[in-house]
Amino acid sequence: MRIELIKTYKSVHTWTGIIAGLFLYIAFVAGALTMFKGPLNQWALQAETSLPNIHVEEYDQLIHEVLRLHPEAAKRMTVQLPPAGLQAAPVSWEVEDHETHRSTFWYASFDEKGVLITQSFTVSAIGEFVDDLHRTAGIPGGDDHDAFGTYVLGVVAALYFVALISGLIVFLPTWFKDLLVVRKGKNRKRYWLDFHNVLGVSSLPFHLIIAFTAFVFAFHDPLYDVLRTVVYGDLPMFTRPAPQEVKNFSDLVAVADLEKAIKQSEPEFQMAEVLYMNLDTTSPRMRVGGFMLGHVVRGAEYAYVLGNPYLREIPYSSILPNYFNGYSGMVMSLFSLHFGSFGGNAVRWIYFALGIMGALIFFTGNLLWIESRRKKRRAQGALPEQTISSMIMAKLTIGVGLGTVLGIAASMLAVKWLSHSQVDITLWQEGAYYVGFLTSVVWAFICRPMTTARQLLMLCSAAVFLIPASSLFKGDLSDATVAVWAVDLCALLLSLVFIFILFRLRKRQVHIEPDSVWAEALVKSAMDAKHPNTISSRHPQVSG
Repeated sequence: MRIELIKTYKSVHTWTGIIAGLFLYIAFVAGALTMFKGPLNQWALQAETSLPNIHVEEYDQLIHEVLRLHPEAAKRMTVQLPPAGLQAAPVSWEVEDHETHRSTFWYASFDEKGVLITQSFTVSAIGEFVDDLHRTAGIPGGDDHDAFGTYVLGVVAALYFVALISGLIVFLPTWFKDLLVVRKGKNRKRYWLDFHNVLGVSSLPFHLIIAFTAFVFAFHDPLYDVLRTVVYGDLPMFTRPAPQEVKNFSDLVAVADLEKAIKQSEPEFQMAEVLYMNLDTTSPRMRVGGFMLGHVVRGAEYAYVLGNPYLREIPYSSILPNYFNGYSGMVMSLFSLHFGSFGGNAVRWIYFALGIMGALIFFTGNLLWIESRRKKRRAQGALPEQTISSMIMAKLTIGVGLGTVLGIAASMLAVKWLSHSQVDITLWQEGAYYVGFLTSVVWAFICRPMTTARQLLMLCSAAVFLIPASSLFKGDLSDATVAVWAVDLCALLLSLVFIFILFRLRKRQVHIEPDSVWAEALVKSAMDAKHPNTISSRHPQVSG
C-alpha cells in the first residue's frame, strides 16, 4: 500500500478518534457499569423507601386491590415478580399532574397482616442514571426519548466507526509483526502505540457492532419518521389490535395463568415483570418481561411478550426467539449484541471487560497523540516547546478520564448517605456526578497534568473505597444479596487498582523527560537554566 495513502488514513484515524474520544470514554465507562444495572439499583435501595416482598400467590390480590382503590394506576402500572430480584415494591405506578406535567411515583405492597400499604417516594435508580450517562455522555438537554446528548453520541458513533476502519487499514501493513505485541522500553510512543493496537485489534468486532448499533439507536426515531413519510404515507406503519369494549379490572388474566400461557410458546421463559398500560380504555396492553438465559433477546435484560392483559392467548410476537424470522432475527441479534444480554452473567462480565478496554483505547489514543506531537517537535530542536494543544489534550484526558470515575462514585455516595424520603434523590445524584466531574476538569486546567493525575487518583481511590465502607455504616447487612456484596467487592478492588497506578506514576516520575507535558514544573525549571528559550521560561506553568 502506498505511503501517501497510509498517511491519509492515519490522519483520518487520528482526528476522528480525537474528536470522538472523550465522549466515547464516558460512554464506555458508564456502559461497562450498565451491565449490572440491577445490582447497582439493589445496592442503592434504602429501608425507608422499600415495601415488603410478598408471595407469588398474593400478586393477583395486590393488583386488584391497587386498581380498586387507585384506578389512576390503570394507565401505567408495573408489577415486579420475585425473579426480578430485590425491588422497592411489588407494584408501582406513575401519576402525572396535567398542569405541571410532573410525575409522582407510588408503590404498593401488603404488610404482615395482609393489609394494603401504599406510599409515595422517589427511588434513586442509580443504574438507570448510569445508563443515561452511557447514552448521552452526561450532555444535558431534552428528555429520555429526545435527549440532545443521544444525538451527539449518534454523530460520535459515526466518527467512531470511521476511526475503527481507518485504524485497521493503517495497522494492516504491519499486522503480522505487531499483532498482540507490547514493547516496553524508553520509547514511550512505541509502547502506547502497541498497547493501543492490542486493545483495538483484540476487540475490533465488538467495537464495530457497538459503533453501528449506537448510531441506529441514536437516530431510531428520525429514521422511523422518514420511513413513515416516504414509504408508508397514509398507511399505518405498525398493525394495531382492533378496539374492544372496556372491561372490568377483575377480568385481568391471573399472573400464574399468564406465565403458563407464555411457557406454552417459550418453555424457558421466566417471567420477571409485567407492565400494564391503559387498562381502562378500549386499547389495553401489556408487556411481559422475562429471563431467557442463553437466547438472543430484545431487551438489555429481558425477553418480551406483548399482548392483551384480558386475553389468555399470547398473540404472535416477532420479538420472542421462537418467532424470529429473517428480518426480526437480525434486528434482535443487533440489540442483543449491543446489550450483551444473550449469555447470562458470563457474557456480562466479558462485556464489562470490553467496555473498560474501550475506554482505555480512547485514553491511550490521546496519550499516543500527545507523545507523537512531542516526538515530531523534538526533531525541530534539542528541547522543543510544549505546545498549547498538547497541554490542553493532556489536561482534558486526565480531567475527563478521572472525573468520570469521581463523578459516578460521588453519585453513588450521595444515593447511599442521603435520605430518599426527605430529598429529591434523583436531583442529588445527578448534581453529585456533575460536581465531581466538573471539579476534576476545572482542577486539571489549574494544575499541571501529572500533579492533577496524582491528586485525582488519590481522590478517586478514597471515593471508591467509601462505596463498600458506606454499606457497612448505612446498609442492612442482614438483607444484603450476593449482587450487593459484588458491587462492594468490585469497588474495593477498583480502589486498590487506583492506588497501584498512583505508586507506578510516582516510580515513573523520575524517568519522565523534561520536554514532556507530564513533567513536573520543578523538573522543567531545572532545564530552563540550560535552555532559556523553552516555553516554561517565557510562560511559567502553574505548579500543583
